[in-house]
Amino acid sequence: MKVYDLCKFLIDRNRYSYDDMLKKVNVFYANNQLADEEYTQLLTDMDAQQTQT
Repeated sequence: MKVYDLCKFLIDRNRYSYDDMLKKVNVFYANNQLADEEYTQLLTDMDAQQTQT
């Protein structure tokens, strides 16, 4: 399973708070484990989920 898929799974299931998940995604991105497009998509998904609640 890719890092992107794992993060997407966690975001979809709301396993972590927004701030905690943002830290995780930023660390993965900083360590070049996420591509630019994947990072942007995860942030978009997180923002969309936060506006729903």
